Amino acid sequence: MIVLVIFLVAIMTVYDYIDLKNMTDNEFSNLQVQTEDSITAALHLDDTATTIIDDQLDQQMVSGFDILFAEYNRSGENPADMNLTRVKEIPGEGYDIYVINESGVIVYTTYPPEQGEDFRNIPYFYLYLTKVRLSQGFFPDRVVREIPDTGTFRKYAYQPTPDHRYVMELGYSSPSFNETNLRLDDKDTIARFVSFNPFIDEYHIFDMMGRSTDDNSLPDNRTETVLRQVIASRQTTETDDPVNHTETRYLFVDLENPEFGSDMSRIVVLTYDTGRVRNALNRLVFVHLLFGGCAIVIGCILAYWLSRRMTRPIENIAHDADIIASGNFEHRIGTTAAREFVILEKSINTMVDSLKTADQKLNDEEVFHQDLIDQIPVGIFLKKMDMGKYVFWNRASEEIFERKALDVIGKTDEEIFPAAMAAQIKREDAEALASRVEIKYKKITTKTRGQCVIHMIVVPIYDSQRSVRYMLGIAEDVTDEAVTLKKDLIFSITRSDILEQLAVIMTYLERAQLKTTREAMQTFFDKTIGSVESIRNQIAYERAFQSPGIITPKWQSVNQAFAEAIQMLPEPNVDISSRVGDVEIFADPLLPRILFSLLSQSFQHGGPALSKIQMTARQSGESLVLFYEDDGKGISPGEKDRIFEFGYSSENMVSLFVIRELLGFTGITIAETGTPGQGIRFEMVVPKGRFRNKK
Repeated sequence: MIVLVIFLVAIMTVYDYIDLKNMTDNEFSNLQVQTEDSITAALHLDDTATTIIDDQLDQQMVSGFDILFAEYNRSGENPADMNLTRVKEIPGEGYDIYVINESGVIVYTTYPPEQGEDFRNIPYFYLYLTKVRLSQGFFPDRVVREIPDTGTFRKYAYQPTPDHRYVMELGYSSPSFNETNLRLDDKDTIARFVSFNPFIDEYHIFDMMGRSTDDNSLPDNRTETVLRQVIASRQTTETDDPVNHTETRYLFVDLENPEFGSDMSRIVVLTYDTGRVRNALNRLVFVHLLFGGCAIVIGCILAYWLSRRMTRPIENIAHDADIIASGNFEHRIGTTAAREFVILEKSINTMVDSLKTADQKLNDEEVFHQDLIDQIPVGIFLKKMDMGKYVFWNRASEEIFERKALDVIGKTDEEIFPAAMAAQIKREDAEALASRVEIKYKKITTKTRGQCVIHMIVVPIYDSQRSVRYMLGIAEDVTDEAVTLKKDLIFSITRSDILEQLAVIMTYLERAQLKTTREAMQTFFDKTIGSVESIRNQIAYERAFQSPGIITPKWQSVNQAFAEAIQMLPEPNVDISSRVGDVEIFADPLLPRILFSLLSQSFQHGGPALSKIQMTARQSGESLVLFYEDDGKGISPGEKDRIFEFGYSSENMVSLFVIRELLGFTGITIAETGTPGQGIRFEMVVPKGRFRNKK
């Protein structure tokens, strides 16, 4: 109701505002046109009347020129010798004589106030005098106010001298003549027309000299500037004054007659008060706002009363619904006095009964799912990503991480684990978000079982908006499997190497039987002893790693581990060197076995071209890179990407999958970057904090 009232008041206000504005604008425009047309017509009528009076005096002015030119001829056509005072008295009272030279200056006159008047200051009139001087005959002019103004009207006429050096001018005025012209003055007539227009504040009338026809005064500078533009263009001009809310019209009334020298045109300056329109519109807006405000107040009161009457039953129902929503399904919607809500009450009570039954089923299923997940032998935990707090932690997780669910749920990683481990979990979550799943082996230290290997799967769970809502983790303790894996690796590699060495021994013995000299046979026996020594070293190394402690990584010298790997080889016939310095890395205890496997790859895969094996190190940023290189035939492009795959092997190459996994336990990565035909090149990148210089 409030919005409706405001809308209606706004529509009515805008409509009335536009209607009143259009009506006022039309009235203003019509009155303006009517007033200006009337002023123009009145000025034309006055001009016609004064023209009739002017024409009646033309013959009298011609007779005066006859006397004037008789004196001009007597003086020998020299105005300086003319007796103008005597000549002035001959035509009668009211005449004055003027002699104008080629420059448009009055050089001689019987009227001292106009002595020296320069008509070049009035360009259009100077052109008229020049035309008269170069012509012949009588040229009458209009009745105008004399210059300078004394309030006297004069009739002027002109005639050139025969030698065209001067223009003779006669001026005539009499008291009765002056009174007649004052009665024909346009001021009073225009005042009457102006009084009919309520929008006009003031008016002024100016002649073509830019002077007021009232007192011959000059206007202010701003008005004078606009008047000069109007006189020059002979067009009506309009100016606005937004500050004072006025509009000034410079109405140009064209009364020019080419037969006369004086231009009787007028500029009527009319100042219109546009503020009256604005005030009327403001009053309208105020009235509408006043009535609109009253309507809004009344509407608010009615709306409040009606809304309270209509919403009180709804509030009661909402109150009962809140109690039910809090979990009290035994509560019922109360009965209201409004018949309209009876169906709603019954529907809600029916819905509550359905919710009660569904809630019981849901609770039963939740208990079942909870028990089911708790019985799963792998750890499952769930972390809410917006707060970083754990919301689920099953029984297997309690056993693996040795932390009770009560100590984990509702807490963040920083509150549960040490700072270093919390930071590592944060990085693992980021990697899982980037790849959508993170699968890795992870070492943890427990109070009762010591160091363990955990196989982790971290998966982000998204909501309907594709935003990460949870982080799901699945953990399994694979410590025993890792130990078994390492033992199997040692046994497999040792067995393979022993068999190879036995094959070498048998070959040497067969060749020794074919020799006839003791020295030749001794050479093969020496080689056989080297192979037997290699077998002994490998069996001893395997026995050293039969204890469960082989699972624990430790700091190891790379040079020493490489030397131990070389000892497990038979007597090598290639140049093997190590230039890694005194660096130590934190790696699996099987590091010598891993390096021995790399050496075996070189001997098995290097071919006849193999002559040199070397191991070097270089720090790159915050990591250490270990390089294992030989100059054999290398690894073909088809095998480079497959040698680290699970289960991959060939006749000449043992699978490197287990080696990569063993190095990966401490964050070390391995990749083959050699060039086929130029040798093997394994790069092992040791991360920050997992290498140091030996002290």
